[in-house]
Amino acid sequence: MPCALTLAALCAMGQAASAQPRAPKDAAYELFQQGLSMVEAHDCPRAIPLFRESQALYASRGTLYNLALCEAELGQVATSWRHFKELLPQLTPGDPRLPITEEQLTALEPRLPRLVIELAVGAPALSEVLLDRAPLPQATPGSELPVDPGDHALVARWADGRQTEALVSVAEGARKAVRLEPPAPAPPPVRVSADPLSPTPPPDAPPPGASSGRRTLAFVVGGVGVAALGGSFITGGLALGTKDDLETECPDPSRCSDEGMSLRSRGQTLTTASTVLGAVGLVGLGAGLVLLLTAPQQRTSVTFAPALLPGGGGALMRSRF
Repeated sequence: MPCALTLAALCAMGQAASAQPRAPKDAAYELFQQGLSMVEAHDCPRAIPLFRESQALYASRGTLYNLALCEAELGQVATSWRHFKELLPQLTPGDPRLPITEEQLTALEPRLPRLVIELAVGAPALSEVLLDRAPLPQATPGSELPVDPGDHALVARWADGRQTEALVSVAEGARKAVRLEPPAPAPPPVRVSADPLSPTPPPDAPPPGASSGRRTLAFVVGGVGVAALGGSFITGGLALGTKDDLETECPDPSRCSDEGMSLRSRGQTLTTASTVLGAVGLVGLGAGLVLLLTAPQQRTSVTFAPALLPGGGGALMRSRF
């Protein structure tokens, strides 16, 4: 390798000295000399950018040759191989760089990492492929693409705008296949109906079932109260009837027959029952009215009508929806 670099330097210097320089060529030659200084210092990482800039300003076989040698030394086998292949047709028989170029191509060939791009079954045709942000117009599915060893970012773009990205790592001399598949299409947008929404009841409004249940409970409690009042009237009437019989059997508290004693006990029981039933009836009737009046409004009418009940007068509660 040092012999090849020295030979490359001599050839390039001879060509540059014999030619009549122009402005871009002068700048390219200066960059080339700086690159050679880096090569002599065994600093190819700093020489490569100088050689590439020189080659961009003024293409030269000597610059391309030294650039390819440095790239091979740094392990950039695919880049070096491509530059040697570009240089080979430019060299004529007798050029001392020709056998070295052929030797380098033969040595680099088995070391090339190769990337194979494959398409999933049924995938549409690719519109563009990028490797490390550089377009690959020559990349076709199934073909082997020489790349430098290491990590590479692969981007596939499809005609419908979808994009697939993949990170690929390839070792020296390896063959790596990458299967590309477009991502699933985005779901269609949800269509929002323009029809107005049906009105909803206010948050604080109780559900219809709760209103109906509360009214039913009001009628049940009120009915129990009315029934209790009716029982109070009946037992009260029976107690009054027992009082008349008691006056006959017991005209004097000190003179009372056995039948009178029984009537007195019965009268006391009926009076107590009448009082208790009356209290229960009033409470039940009042609770029923409270439940009915505090229930949500419905088309309900409540009326009280006088009625004759067994044992005395009373009132009936009537409701109509």
